[in-house]
Amino acid sequence: MPGDWFGYSSALPEEIREVFVWLCQDVAALQNKWGFYLELFSSEDNTGLLSDIAGSFFQAVEESLRNDMTMAICRLSDPPRSFGKTNLSLETLVRRCSGLPDIEGLLTEFQNACEPVLRHRNKRIAHNDLGTRIKPRDNPLPGIGRNEVDRILQLAGRILNVVYQHHTDGELCFRPWQIGGVEGLIYWLKAGKACLEGENRRLRGEAGEGGAG
Repeated sequence: MPGDWFGYSSALPEEIREVFVWLCQDVAALQNKWGFYLELFSSEDNTGLLSDIAGSFFQAVEESLRNDMTMAICRLSDPPRSFGKTNLSLETLVRRCSGLPDIEGLLTEFQNACEPVLRHRNKRIAHNDLGTRIKPRDNPLPGIGRNEVDRILQLAGRILNVVYQHHTDGELCFRPWQIGGVEGLIYWLKAGKACLEGENRRLRGEAGEGGAG
């Protein structure tokens, strides 16, 4: 495993190092996607722009991101084993780190916070529950808002940092900054829209001049 991977430290015990680093990748990726999702779809200005440019496409992007993040959260909250196979999950890590202060309580908080997401996954994404689909008023799914997802990510990061700080002097930050994010996309979409509107005004002006003549 490369030593420059996020979460890697030679001070981590070998028996947990690989599991820990892969979980760090998963939590960081989920945090990154959540950031993209919020930037794209929580601003009225941005959603209006996306609707004007390519509404159907960005509706599919929104649904795909939402479903992908739901599945990622559920994988993190999986039990250590299912169907006879070991899962890469936070509980798998915690069971290998028994005795660390607060870690069991944090895991319980995390799993409780994930429960509404699990119900949503089971009834609408991993499976197509008939009652939920055709009679949503009689079978409502739990509301999952920004605060709930933020809490899940916060708890996941805290669990990993309890392990990391026990073995090292550092602290992990799960809010990565990347070049080529949503800000650049919105900039170029606005520029493209302005250019298109300018071209349309020019063509209408030329048509008007031609008609006047």
